[in-house]
Amino acid sequence: MTVAPPSGCAHCGIEQRHHFQRWTDAAGWHSYTPPTQQQIKDRMRARRSTT
Repeated sequence: MTVAPPSGCAHCGIEQRHHFQRWTDAAGWHSYTPPTQQQIKDRMRARRSTT
């Protein structure tokens, strides 16, 4: 299972430096959107549980 990086886009999880424009079903075409504090926390916990 792949976990998005903590600072990845709120919609797709891709890091800002690799993002550009992306498509997701939920957000459609979008630019990088910073994750919420809750998303960062959840991603960090998920990464910790997979190791």
